[in-house]
Amino acid sequence: MSDYMPIEVMVEILSWLPVKSLIRFRCVSKTWFTLITTHDFISKHLNRALSNPQHPPHLLFRHFDENMKKETFTLHSSHDPLPRNHFSKHLSDTDRNLDRPSRRILKKKMKQRGFFAFPLDFIELHCPHKCFMNESELFFIVGSSNGLVCIVDDAPGKDYDIVPILWNPSIRKAIVLPSSGVKFPLSYLPMECLGFGYEPITDDYKLVRIVYLQDCPCHGSLETHPPLIQTYSLRTGVWSTIPYPGSRFNIVEQSLSVFVNGSVHWLAEIRDDEDDDDDDSICSVIFSFDIGNEVFHEMAVPKCFERGLDLNMSVAVIGGLLALVPCNSKVWTSDPCYSVWVMKEYGVAESWTKLFDIDVGVRLGRVLGFKKNGEVIMVTNAGKLLCYEPRSRTTSDPHIRSRTESFYLDTFMESLVLLNVKDGDLGRQANSSTASKGKGEYEEKGKIRYATFTLLY
Repeated sequence: MSDYMPIEVMVEILSWLPVKSLIRFRCVSKTWFTLITTHDFISKHLNRALSNPQHPPHLLFRHFDENMKKETFTLHSSHDPLPRNHFSKHLSDTDRNLDRPSRRILKKKMKQRGFFAFPLDFIELHCPHKCFMNESELFFIVGSSNGLVCIVDDAPGKDYDIVPILWNPSIRKAIVLPSSGVKFPLSYLPMECLGFGYEPITDDYKLVRIVYLQDCPCHGSLETHPPLIQTYSLRTGVWSTIPYPGSRFNIVEQSLSVFVNGSVHWLAEIRDDEDDDDDDSICSVIFSFDIGNEVFHEMAVPKCFERGLDLNMSVAVIGGLLALVPCNSKVWTSDPCYSVWVMKEYGVAESWTKLFDIDVGVRLGRVLGFKKNGEVIMVTNAGKLLCYEPRSRTTSDPHIRSRTESFYLDTFMESLVLLNVKDGDLGRQANSSTASKGKGEYEEKGKIRYATFTLLY
């Protein structure tokens, strides 16, 4: 075909096609295979998809299917509601009128067919990797960008090392990243914070890892050490160490990260006076990491939440804007109310604006995301998924129940990212002496040593 059509025209035509078609068209000829798997074509196809309003991103949804006893990933339209568990609702609404044999049949069918008893407009995704412990364990989802999902099997090993995986469900490909090369002794208690994002200038995807180390109480010490900060670059295949910024920040434990405006963001706390142990000296901030320049920044939260130690807050993204979702009442109250704030001008503290309140009468585990139609998707502490419509202040129940920590929701754009990465490439780098810059063991005669790292107190 290239004898009759200029290669530029062929590239232009193919770049408009969906991922599924392009995966099949690799088999047309060697020329097409080479063309579709080039870095330039993958980037062109991605940029075209991102700028095409006729192809809005999907919603990536993860939960633990209690009937099938497995972790389930599904892909949904960003405009349509999430599929409801119609079979479960029907069973709960009508089982009083059914005899015992009929109820047994219904429950058996429900268990066989799993969560989506009546499939609607969704696609079930199959991750080629499983958690190393058992099927009842869950991956920790760091984040997703341009169709690439970063998941981590954080089952504790002998060295407390993580197993990061980059997964592109569109092309059914996942790659296990090499070890960071840093080992932690079992005498210390690590607390990890992770983030993932895309740097368009260098066309690179990066994973950032912040590890706080504390002496194990069984050793008679509770000394906390400066955090270890590392980044992994997909473009270079190398782990690098970032100097500790020196500020006494502490990312809130179990704080999930969001990626917006080229930076990863976490909710953090900073003590005004390092020598003051009083809780009044602790200030809530948003801590961000610019993955392009690899520098940290502190961002103020709304003034009314700076000293809210008893608040249940989380960071989010709404329409490309950094958002904050704090709880407006004490943790122990039975009627909490949440609010949604957005930073309309990035980096400007005065631009924080309250959008609306979320008052559903129950304590939320967390807000999962915001749909284009304005709906808020959230999960309660009891593992119940809810959809909240802020304009009408109404709540709908999709009849989805699962573990609170198993729910995940994010936008997802189909892409060809990873298609040009050969299987095994990253595995070979893991065994290479250049797989990690400044790698070294964090153990020497029972003490932590900061081998070639420049970490400042």
